Amino acid sequence: MNLIRAGQPVLAFLSDDPRLRWPACGFPGDRGNCFGVPWVPYDRCLAHLDSEERRQVLGALSPGAAVDCRGVPFTRELLEELKAAVGNTFGEADFGRARFLEEVDFTGVTFADEAFFWLAHFVDTALFCEVAFNGEAVFEEAVFEQDGAFEHADFQGSAWFQDTLFCVDADFGHARFSSGALFSRAQMLGEAFFHGVTFADGIVFVSVQVEGKAWFGESSFGHDAVFAAARFKDDAHFPDTAFTGPLVGPIVCGGVLDLSRAVLTCPIRLRIAAAQVLLEGAQINAALTLDVRYAHINLLDAVLSQPVAMNFHPRPFPFNDALVCEDRLTGQNPQPSIGMLAGVDVAFLTLSGVDLSACLFTGAHHLDQLRFEGHVPFAEPSAPWTRRRAIAEEHHWRALPLPGRRTAQTRGWQPGRTQPGPDTVPGPKELAATYRQLRKALEDGKNEPGAADFYFGEMEMRRLDRDTPFGERILLHAYWLVSGYGLRASRALAALGLAMALTVVLMMLWGLPNPTPKQTAAGTVTAGSRINLVIDKSDPALSGPLSRRWTAKRAEDAGRVVLNSVVFRSSGQDLTTAGTWIEMFSRFSEPLLLGLAALAARGRVKR
Repeated sequence: MNLIRAGQPVLAFLSDDPRLRWPACGFPGDRGNCFGVPWVPYDRCLAHLDSEERRQVLGALSPGAAVDCRGVPFTRELLEELKAAVGNTFGEADFGRARFLEEVDFTGVTFADEAFFWLAHFVDTALFCEVAFNGEAVFEEAVFEQDGAFEHADFQGSAWFQDTLFCVDADFGHARFSSGALFSRAQMLGEAFFHGVTFADGIVFVSVQVEGKAWFGESSFGHDAVFAAARFKDDAHFPDTAFTGPLVGPIVCGGVLDLSRAVLTCPIRLRIAAAQVLLEGAQINAALTLDVRYAHINLLDAVLSQPVAMNFHPRPFPFNDALVCEDRLTGQNPQPSIGMLAGVDVAFLTLSGVDLSACLFTGAHHLDQLRFEGHVPFAEPSAPWTRRRAIAEEHHWRALPLPGRRTAQTRGWQPGRTQPGPDTVPGPKELAATYRQLRKALEDGKNEPGAADFYFGEMEMRRLDRDTPFGERILLHAYWLVSGYGLRASRALAALGLAMALTVVLMMLWGLPNPTPKQTAAGTVTAGSRINLVIDKSDPALSGPLSRRWTAKRAEDAGRVVLNSVVFRSSGQDLTTAGTWIEMFSRFSEPLLLGLAALAARGRVKR
């Protein structure tokens, strides 16, 4: 590197680092005096040498020569001359604080040693396509006013992009990073392309802000993929990406975070705040803990071969003693939801706080082994007087305008957005099977009250299935009507009260006989005498008009008969033949209704 010579002005950026101090060219220009480093033996930088001086100094260079161009203002012509002088192969190259005033084309250039572009300013498009960086590549605090293209670039050493500003697009398509890439606090105001990139030693994407879409499709992360506090204001696409090391967050995405067909092979805990997360066809081959905010998650055909836990994180994620900004998501419901589980084996899936009110379960495997922890919301029926957990497919099926179904029966049920016809909506048989498996999952988790809701849904589907035998449907309708399948204590108690009232009325009108006069015997019995009394009791009879049977006495006697029937006891009251039959039916039905009410109450408090 050049030495500072006496008598030359010195430009200092960081006084504690001697590499950031050099003698300034001082050549006057439109933007002030030039601060480019002078080219020995002259006191001016390469840009301000005359043609003969430039020919002389460039002619002394050879392929692989080291160059010091700190602070030099480059035109396209000057850069081409420099590239030709070194045969497109630089040794140690320092372009720190250099200004590239026109389009820059380093395509096909090799940097055999370290390449420094810290604080470099690229006014026009910068092309680094197919460039080989054999040493470290430092672009710290560089500014790209137009596109920065690094397609097929090969970074053999570490790549440093701290605080780098890409004002338009940043394209690293099919680049290879062999020794790690650091994009700390970089800003990408356009789209960021990392399609097909290989990060052999991982990537650090800390506090990076991407304004446009970000594309990481078919990329490979060899070690840690650190996206701590990375903020994607639009969509971030990672389809067909392989993560062989930990994937570290938190990641904030204002649009879709696409991890479709991604492969994760290292146990990780990932924190995501996004509008939508796509995990369609993803292969999760290691334990994954996913803390999520806001996101609508799609797991269609995902392969979960190891335990996966999805949790709702109630507060913004902390990072470096502060909370990660979620400005693009503010105002939305922070509770995440799952949209589809079709094709997924959920035996390894655990959900906590995730909204399943719109989730499609049909096509999922081993639903009976799905685990629920904490509160997991489901959909609810349309009728306000009945509250239970329901699944979205029941809403979709009940909303269909099927033959024989009245419009009032579909009111309040939500149709499916992507299931317009009855051929694409699961029928009651499929829904009954889904409810049965979900019920077992909650029962295995010792959540009996929650399992009762799914039992109700299963019975509803059996009752409404046209293929259910007629006799069985009649029985199910009666079971539903009087007790809500043994799960509605209020309905069973109401049916019991109605049955008791009806029995009292029937007893008063036809069950209790006319009152009979008391039979008495009078006379004197002497000592040693014997008397035999034979009392002939007539059969209970009922006569008289109905209007005279509405008396308080008869109501009291009928009530006593009914109350004894409820507890399966005989009152000992004389009854007519009709009253005997009424009491027999009451002694059978009313204890049954009382038992159903007790069963329903037990189902709601059992743990």
